[in-house]
Amino acid sequence: MNEDVRELEELASSAGYTVIYEVIQRRERPEATTFIGRGKIEEIKTLLSIRPVDLLLIDGVLKPSQHFNLENTLKVECIDRVRLVLNIFTTRANDRESKLQVERARLQYEIPLLKEWIHSAKKGEHPGFLGGGEYAVDVYYDLTKKRIKKIEDELKSINQSHVIRRGQRQKRGQALISLAGYTNAGKSALLNALTGGTVLVENRMFSTLSTTTRKIKDIDRTILITDTIGFLDDLPPFVIEAFKNTIEEIFTADLVLLTVDSSESREEIKRKILTSKKILYPDLSPERVILVLNKIDIGPGRHLDEKAISEWIECSAIVKVSAKTGEGIESLMDRISKYFPPPHHFEVDLPYSDKSENFISSLRAFECLESIRYGPTIHMQGACEIKDLERIKTQVATLKGTFKLLGQSSIDE
Repeated sequence: MNEDVRELEELASSAGYTVIYEVIQRRERPEATTFIGRGKIEEIKTLLSIRPVDLLLIDGVLKPSQHFNLENTLKVECIDRVRLVLNIFTTRANDRESKLQVERARLQYEIPLLKEWIHSAKKGEHPGFLGGGEYAVDVYYDLTKKRIKKIEDELKSINQSHVIRRGQRQKRGQALISLAGYTNAGKSALLNALTGGTVLVENRMFSTLSTTTRKIKDIDRTILITDTIGFLDDLPPFVIEAFKNTIEEIFTADLVLLTVDSSESREEIKRKILTSKKILYPDLSPERVILVLNKIDIGPGRHLDEKAISEWIECSAIVKVSAKTGEGIESLMDRISKYFPPPHHFEVDLPYSDKSENFISSLRAFECLESIRYGPTIHMQGACEIKDLERIKTQVATLKGTFKLLGQSSIDE
Protein backbone atom coordinates (compact mmCIF):
# COMPACT_ATOMS: atom_id res chain seq x y z
CA MET A 1 0.00 0.00 0.00
CA ASN A 2 1.48 3.39 -0.91
CA GLU A 3 1.62 6.52 1.18
CA ASP A 4 -1.16 8.22 -0.77
CA VAL A 5 -3.68 5.55 0.25
CA ARG A 6 -2.61 5.85 3.89
CA GLU A 7 -3.18 9.60 3.70
CA LEU A 8 -6.65 9.01 2.26
CA GLU A 9 -7.35 6.65 5.18
CA GLU A 10 -6.28 9.40 7.60
CA LEU A 11 -8.56 11.87 5.86
CA ALA A 12 -11.45 9.42 5.96
CA SER A 13 -10.90 8.84 9.68
CA SER A 14 -10.74 12.59 10.32
CA ALA A 15 -14.05 12.98 8.49
CA GLY A 16 -15.64 10.30 10.69
CA TYR A 17 -15.94 7.68 7.96
CA THR A 18 -15.28 3.95 8.40
CA VAL A 19 -13.43 2.36 5.50
CA ILE A 20 -15.00 -1.02 4.63
CA TYR A 21 -12.79 -2.03 1.70
CA GLU A 22 -10.24 -0.56 -0.71
CA VAL A 23 -9.87 -1.03 -4.45
CA ILE A 24 -6.55 -0.15 -6.09
CA GLN A 25 -6.52 0.96 -9.72
CA ARG A 26 -3.20 0.75 -11.56
CA ARG A 27 -3.10 2.71 -14.80
CA GLU A 28 -1.01 5.52 -16.23
CA ARG A 29 -3.86 8.05 -16.20
CA PRO A 30 -7.51 8.17 -15.08
CA GLU A 31 -10.17 6.99 -17.51
CA ALA A 32 -11.52 10.05 -19.34
CA THR A 33 -15.24 9.57 -18.75
CA THR A 34 -15.50 7.85 -15.35
CA PHE A 35 -12.00 8.28 -13.81
CA ILE A 36 -12.06 4.52 -13.00
CA GLY A 37 -11.43 2.02 -15.80
CA ARG A 38 -14.20 -0.18 -17.17
CA GLY A 39 -12.86 -3.35 -15.54
CA LYS A 40 -12.67 -1.71 -12.13
CA ILE A 41 -16.17 -0.32 -12.58
CA GLU A 42 -17.49 -3.87 -12.95
CA GLU A 43 -15.42 -5.02 -9.97
CA ILE A 44 -16.84 -2.23 -7.80
CA LYS A 45 -20.40 -3.01 -8.95
CA THR A 46 -19.92 -6.59 -7.80
CA LEU A 47 -18.51 -5.45 -4.45
CA LEU A 48 -21.41 -3.05 -3.96
CA SER A 49 -23.93 -5.80 -4.62
CA ILE A 50 -22.26 -7.98 -1.98
CA ARG A 51 -21.45 -5.27 0.54
CA PRO A 52 -23.30 -1.98 -0.09
CA VAL A 53 -21.77 1.22 1.29
CA ASP A 54 -23.08 4.75 1.80
CA LEU A 55 -20.44 6.38 -0.38
CA LEU A 56 -17.22 5.82 -2.30
CA LEU A 57 -14.07 7.83 -1.60
CA ILE A 58 -11.97 8.53 -4.69
CA ASP A 59 -8.29 9.26 -4.15
CA GLY A 60 -8.09 11.89 -6.84
CA VAL A 61 -9.85 14.98 -8.18
CA LEU A 62 -12.86 14.19 -10.35
CA LYS A 63 -13.82 16.33 -13.29
CA PRO A 64 -17.51 17.33 -13.22
CA SER A 65 -18.31 14.95 -16.10
CA GLN A 66 -16.45 12.09 -14.39
CA HIS A 67 -18.30 12.77 -11.15
CA PHE A 68 -21.66 12.76 -12.92
CA ASN A 69 -20.94 9.62 -14.97
CA LEU A 70 -19.43 7.69 -12.06
CA GLU A 71 -22.37 8.29 -9.73
CA ASN A 72 -24.91 7.46 -12.38
CA THR A 73 -23.03 4.30 -13.33
CA LEU A 74 -22.52 3.00 -9.78
CA LYS A 75 -25.73 4.44 -8.28
CA VAL A 76 -23.92 5.55 -5.13
CA GLU A 77 -22.57 8.88 -3.92
CA CYS A 78 -18.92 9.44 -4.86
CA ILE A 79 -16.66 11.82 -2.97
CA ASP A 80 -13.29 12.83 -4.37
CA ARG A 81 -10.27 14.05 -2.43
CA VAL A 82 -11.31 17.71 -2.54
CA ARG A 83 -14.88 17.08 -1.37
CA LEU A 84 -13.55 14.87 1.45
CA VAL A 85 -11.29 17.68 2.66
CA LEU A 86 -14.17 20.17 2.46
CA ASN A 87 -16.33 17.83 4.55
CA ILE A 88 -13.59 17.79 7.19
CA PHE A 89 -13.33 21.57 7.05
CA THR A 90 -17.07 21.86 7.63
CA THR A 91 -16.84 19.91 10.90
CA ARG A 92 -13.73 21.82 12.08
CA ALA A 93 -14.85 25.41 11.43
CA ASN A 94 -15.67 26.99 14.78
CA ASP A 95 -15.69 30.76 14.22
CA ARG A 96 -17.41 33.09 11.79
CA GLU A 97 -14.42 33.62 9.50
CA SER A 98 -13.48 29.95 9.12
CA LYS A 99 -17.12 28.99 8.55
CA LEU A 100 -17.41 31.57 5.77
CA GLN A 101 -14.16 30.40 4.19
CA VAL A 102 -15.30 26.78 4.23
CA GLU A 103 -18.68 27.66 2.77
CA ARG A 104 -17.08 29.66 -0.03
CA ALA A 105 -14.73 26.78 -0.90
CA ARG A 106 -17.62 24.29 -0.87
CA LEU A 107 -19.78 26.45 -3.13
CA GLN A 108 -16.90 27.05 -5.55
CA TYR A 109 -16.36 23.30 -5.66
CA GLU A 110 -20.03 22.71 -6.46
CA ILE A 111 -20.40 25.28 -9.25
CA PRO A 112 -18.72 23.14 -11.97
CA LEU A 113 -20.81 20.17 -10.84
CA LEU A 114 -23.95 22.28 -11.08
CA LYS A 115 -23.01 23.30 -14.62
CA GLU A 116 -22.51 19.66 -15.55
CA TRP A 117 -25.81 18.74 -13.93
CA ILE A 118 -27.62 21.46 -15.89
CA HIS A 119 -25.95 20.29 -19.08
CA SER A 120 -26.37 16.52 -18.65
CA ALA A 121 -29.26 15.79 -16.35
CA LYS A 122 -32.16 18.19 -16.31
CA LYS A 123 -34.38 15.21 -15.65
CA GLY A 124 -34.06 12.30 -13.28
CA GLU A 125 -32.72 11.85 -9.79
CA HIS A 126 -29.04 12.42 -9.09
CA PRO A 127 -27.74 9.99 -6.44
CA GLY A 128 -25.11 12.33 -5.09
CA PHE A 129 -24.93 15.72 -3.43
CA LEU A 130 -27.96 17.17 -5.27
CA GLY A 131 -30.27 14.25 -4.59
CA GLY A 132 -33.62 15.43 -3.24
CA GLY A 133 -32.63 19.11 -3.54
CA GLU A 134 -35.29 21.69 -2.78
CA TYR A 135 -34.61 23.87 -5.81
CA ALA A 136 -34.29 23.17 -9.50
CA VAL A 137 -30.61 22.97 -10.30
CA ASP A 138 -30.43 26.09 -12.46
CA VAL A 139 -32.14 28.14 -9.74
CA TYR A 140 -29.74 26.72 -7.16
CA TYR A 141 -26.85 27.69 -9.43
CA ASP A 142 -27.96 31.34 -9.44
CA LEU A 143 -28.41 31.31 -5.67
CA THR A 144 -24.93 29.83 -5.27
CA LYS A 145 -23.27 32.63 -7.24
CA LYS A 146 -25.11 35.27 -5.21
CA ARG A 147 -24.14 33.59 -1.94
CA ILE A 148 -20.46 33.47 -2.94
CA LYS A 149 -20.53 37.20 -3.67
CA LYS A 150 -22.08 37.91 -0.27
CA ILE A 151 -19.49 35.73 1.51
CA GLU A 152 -16.60 37.44 -0.30
CA ASP A 153 -17.89 40.87 0.75
CA GLU A 154 -18.07 39.78 4.39
CA LEU A 155 -14.62 38.20 4.27
CA LYS A 156 -13.18 41.43 2.83
CA SER A 157 -14.61 43.28 5.82
CA ILE A 158 -13.11 40.76 8.24
CA ASN A 159 -9.76 41.00 6.45
CA GLN A 160 -9.76 44.77 6.91
CA SER A 161 -9.90 44.22 10.66
CA HIS A 162 -6.89 41.88 10.31
CA VAL A 163 -5.00 44.60 8.43
CA ILE A 164 -5.78 47.17 11.13
CA ARG A 165 -4.72 44.75 13.87
CA ARG A 166 -1.44 43.95 12.10
CA GLY A 167 -0.76 47.67 11.71
CA GLN A 168 -1.35 48.24 15.42
CA ARG A 169 1.06 45.42 16.28
CA GLN A 170 3.74 46.91 14.06
CA LYS A 171 3.28 50.34 15.63
CA ARG A 172 3.72 48.79 19.06
CA GLY A 173 6.91 47.08 17.97
CA GLN A 174 5.37 43.61 18.36
CA ALA A 175 7.01 41.00 16.15
CA LEU A 176 4.87 38.28 14.58
CA ILE A 177 5.77 34.65 13.90
CA SER A 178 3.54 32.27 11.94
CA LEU A 179 3.48 28.50 12.23
CA ALA A 180 3.04 26.87 8.83
CA GLY A 181 3.32 23.38 7.44
CA TYR A 182 1.58 20.22 6.35
CA THR A 183 -1.51 19.22 8.29
CA ASN A 184 -0.94 17.23 11.50
CA ALA A 185 2.72 18.27 11.74
CA GLY A 186 2.30 19.26 15.40
CA LYS A 187 1.97 23.04 14.98
CA SER A 188 -0.50 23.46 17.85
CA ALA A 189 1.74 21.45 20.18
CA LEU A 190 4.69 23.60 19.14
CA LEU A 191 2.64 26.74 19.83
CA ASN A 192 2.02 25.47 23.38
CA ALA A 193 5.70 24.61 23.88
CA LEU A 194 6.82 28.13 22.86
CA THR A 195 4.13 30.04 24.75
CA GLY A 196 3.25 27.87 27.73
CA GLY A 197 -0.28 27.83 26.34
CA THR A 198 -2.97 25.18 26.45
CA VAL A 199 -4.31 25.21 22.89
CA LEU A 200 -6.16 21.95 22.19
CA VAL A 201 -3.86 19.45 20.50
CA GLU A 202 -5.51 16.69 18.47
CA ASN A 203 -3.86 13.89 16.51
CA ARG A 204 -6.02 14.36 13.44
CA MET A 205 -5.80 16.24 10.17
CA PHE A 206 -6.94 19.86 9.97
CA SER A 207 -7.57 20.28 13.69
CA THR A 208 -6.83 24.01 13.16
CA LEU A 209 -8.77 26.09 10.61
CA SER A 210 -8.84 29.51 12.27
CA THR A 211 -5.79 31.37 13.53
CA THR A 212 -4.73 31.27 17.18
CA THR A 213 -2.26 33.87 18.47
CA ARG A 214 -0.23 33.77 21.69
CA LYS A 215 2.80 35.56 23.18
CA ILE A 216 6.12 33.70 23.23
CA LYS A 217 7.48 33.27 26.75
CA ASP A 218 10.93 34.04 28.18
CA ILE A 219 12.05 36.55 25.51
CA ASP A 220 12.87 40.17 26.33
CA ARG A 221 10.37 41.69 23.90
CA THR A 222 6.82 41.09 22.72
CA ILE A 223 6.79 38.36 20.08
CA LEU A 224 3.44 36.95 19.01
CA ILE A 225 3.10 33.56 17.34
CA THR A 226 0.11 32.46 15.25
CA ASP A 227 -1.01 28.93 14.40
CA THR A 228 -2.53 28.59 10.92
CA ILE A 229 -4.34 26.05 8.75
CA GLY A 230 -2.30 23.04 7.64
CA PHE A 231 -1.30 22.37 4.05
CA LEU A 232 -2.28 19.37 1.95
CA ASP A 233 -1.00 18.07 -1.38
CA ASP A 234 -3.05 18.33 -4.58
CA LEU A 235 -5.57 20.88 -3.33
CA PRO A 236 -6.90 22.98 -6.23
CA PRO A 237 -6.12 26.73 -6.21
CA PHE A 238 -9.69 27.73 -5.34
CA VAL A 239 -9.47 25.90 -1.98
CA ILE A 240 -6.24 27.69 -1.08
CA GLU A 241 -7.75 30.98 -2.28
CA ALA A 242 -10.82 30.38 -0.10
CA PHE A 243 -8.58 30.49 2.97
CA LYS A 244 -6.69 33.57 1.80
CA ASN A 245 -7.54 35.51 4.98
CA THR A 246 -5.99 32.81 7.16
CA ILE A 247 -3.01 32.01 4.93
CA GLU A 248 -2.21 35.73 4.61
CA GLU A 249 -1.09 35.63 8.26
CA ILE A 250 1.85 33.53 7.05
CA PHE A 251 3.01 35.92 4.33
CA THR A 252 2.71 39.05 6.52
CA ALA A 253 4.65 37.52 9.44
CA ASP A 254 8.18 38.63 10.29
CA LEU A 255 9.29 35.00 10.64
CA VAL A 256 7.74 31.66 9.63
CA LEU A 257 8.35 28.38 11.45
CA LEU A 258 7.76 25.77 8.75
CA THR A 259 6.91 22.72 10.83
CA VAL A 260 7.44 19.18 9.55
CA ASP A 261 6.47 15.84 11.08
CA SER A 262 9.88 14.12 11.21
CA SER A 263 8.45 10.82 12.51
CA GLU A 264 7.50 9.79 8.99
CA SER A 265 9.60 8.21 6.25
CA ARG A 266 12.23 10.19 4.40
CA GLU A 267 10.11 10.12 1.25
CA GLU A 268 7.04 11.47 3.06
CA ILE A 269 9.07 14.21 4.75
CA LYS A 270 10.47 15.26 1.38
CA ARG A 271 7.01 15.21 -0.25
CA LYS A 272 5.47 17.37 2.45
CA ILE A 273 8.36 19.83 2.47
CA LEU A 274 8.05 20.22 -1.31
CA THR A 275 4.28 20.69 -0.99
CA SER A 276 4.81 23.45 1.58
CA LYS A 277 7.52 25.02 -0.59
CA LYS A 278 5.12 25.13 -3.57
CA ILE A 279 2.56 27.03 -1.49
CA LEU A 280 4.97 29.43 0.25
CA TYR A 281 7.66 30.24 -2.32
CA PRO A 282 8.48 32.53 -4.08
CA ASP A 283 6.08 34.88 -2.23
CA LEU A 284 7.95 34.19 1.01
CA SER A 285 11.67 34.92 1.31
CA PRO A 286 13.74 31.91 2.52
CA GLU A 287 15.53 34.23 4.95
CA ARG A 288 12.24 34.54 6.85
CA VAL A 289 11.83 30.76 7.24
CA ILE A 290 13.11 28.40 9.94
CA LEU A 291 12.44 24.74 9.16
CA VAL A 292 11.38 22.93 12.34
CA LEU A 293 11.65 19.13 12.32
CA ASN A 294 9.10 18.21 14.98
CA LYS A 295 8.36 14.87 16.72
CA ILE A 296 12.02 13.74 16.89
CA ASP A 297 11.06 11.72 19.99
CA ILE A 298 9.06 9.19 17.98
CA GLY A 299 10.79 8.87 14.62
CA PRO A 300 13.94 9.04 12.52
CA GLY A 301 13.89 12.82 12.28
CA ARG A 302 16.85 13.40 14.60
CA HIS A 303 19.03 11.40 12.18
CA LEU A 304 17.78 13.13 9.03
CA ASP A 305 20.60 14.65 7.00
CA GLU A 306 20.28 18.45 7.10
CA LYS A 307 22.33 18.72 3.91
CA ALA A 308 19.70 16.69 2.06
CA ILE A 309 16.92 18.87 3.49
CA SER A 310 18.70 22.02 2.31
CA GLU A 311 18.59 20.59 -1.21
CA TRP A 312 14.80 20.26 -0.96
CA ILE A 313 14.15 23.75 0.40
CA GLU A 314 16.12 26.90 1.10
CA CYS A 315 15.67 28.41 4.58
CA SER A 316 17.58 30.40 7.20
CA ALA A 317 17.98 27.48 9.64
CA ILE A 318 16.95 23.90 10.42
CA VAL A 319 16.06 23.03 14.03
CA LYS A 320 15.10 19.61 15.39
CA VAL A 321 12.61 19.59 18.27
CA SER A 322 10.02 17.59 20.14
CA ALA A 323 7.11 19.80 21.14
CA LYS A 324 5.92 16.91 23.33
CA THR A 325 9.09 16.39 25.42
CA GLY A 326 10.59 19.86 25.07
CA GLU A 327 13.80 18.59 23.47
CA GLY A 328 15.29 21.23 21.15
CA ILE A 329 12.83 23.95 22.19
CA GLU A 330 15.58 25.97 23.89
CA SER A 331 17.64 25.84 20.70
CA LEU A 332 14.64 27.06 18.72
CA MET A 333 14.08 29.89 21.21
CA ASP A 334 17.73 30.92 20.75
CA ARG A 335 17.21 31.08 17.00
CA ILE A 336 14.11 33.21 17.46
CA SER A 337 15.93 35.55 19.87
CA LYS A 338 18.76 36.06 17.38
CA TYR A 339 16.27 36.82 14.63
CA PHE A 340 14.59 39.45 16.81
CA PRO A 341 17.30 41.40 18.64
CA PRO A 342 16.32 43.01 21.94
CA PRO A 343 14.97 46.58 21.85
CA HIS A 344 17.17 49.64 22.43
CA HIS A 345 16.62 51.26 25.84
CA PHE A 346 16.75 55.02 26.23
CA GLU A 347 16.18 57.90 28.68
CA VAL A 348 14.54 61.20 27.85
CA ASP A 349 14.19 64.46 29.82
CA LEU A 350 11.60 66.92 28.54
CA PRO A 351 10.44 70.38 29.59
CA TYR A 352 6.77 70.75 30.57
CA SER A 353 4.50 71.67 27.65
CA ASP A 354 1.39 70.50 25.86
CA LYS A 355 3.56 69.21 23.02
CA SER A 356 5.58 67.15 25.50
CA GLU A 357 2.39 65.53 26.79
CA ASN A 358 1.36 64.72 23.22
CA PHE A 359 4.75 63.11 22.64
CA ILE A 360 4.37 61.03 25.82
CA SER A 361 0.97 59.87 24.61
CA SER A 362 2.49 58.75 21.32
CA LEU A 363 5.14 56.71 23.17
CA ARG A 364 2.40 55.05 25.19
CA ALA A 365 0.47 54.26 22.01
CA PHE A 366 3.53 52.57 20.50
CA GLU A 367 4.23 50.79 23.83
CA CYS A 368 7.68 52.39 23.92
CA LEU A 369 7.29 53.91 27.37
CA GLU A 370 8.52 51.88 30.37
CA SER A 371 8.47 54.48 33.16
CA ILE A 372 7.82 58.19 33.74
CA ARG A 373 8.71 60.52 36.60
CA TYR A 374 7.59 64.15 37.01
CA GLY A 375 10.15 66.44 38.66
CA PRO A 376 12.03 69.53 37.50
CA THR A 377 11.68 67.89 34.08
CA ILE A 378 9.64 65.02 32.73
CA HIS A 379 11.99 62.04 32.99
CA MET A 380 11.14 58.91 30.99
CA GLN A 381 12.67 55.55 30.22
CA GLY A 382 11.63 53.48 27.25
CA ALA A 383 12.62 50.92 24.64
CA CYS A 384 12.17 50.78 20.88
CA GLU A 385 13.37 49.17 17.66
CA ILE A 386 16.49 50.60 16.08
CA LYS A 387 14.38 51.87 13.16
CA ASP A 388 12.43 54.10 15.58
CA LEU A 389 15.42 55.64 17.35
CA GLU A 390 15.99 58.50 14.90
CA ARG A 391 12.31 59.45 14.91
CA ILE A 392 12.24 59.63 18.71
CA LYS A 393 15.52 61.59 18.87
CA THR A 394 14.22 64.09 16.30
CA GLN A 395 11.01 64.64 18.27
CA VAL A 396 12.98 65.12 21.51
CA ALA A 397 15.19 67.68 19.77
CA THR A 398 12.13 69.57 18.54
CA LEU A 399 10.85 69.70 22.13
CA LYS A 400 14.28 70.94 23.34
CA GLY A 401 14.78 67.88 25.50
CA THR A 402 17.66 65.50 26.23
CA PHE A 403 17.94 62.01 24.76
CA LYS A 404 20.28 59.31 26.05
CA LEU A 405 20.71 55.85 24.61
CA LEU A 406 21.40 53.72 27.68
CA GLY A 407 24.93 52.40 27.70
CA GLN A 408 26.11 55.39 25.68
CA SER A 409 26.91 59.01 26.48
CA SER A 410 24.17 61.62 26.77
CA ILE A 411 23.02 63.34 23.59
CA ASP A 412 22.01 66.91 24.41
CA GLU A 413 19.59 67.99 21.78
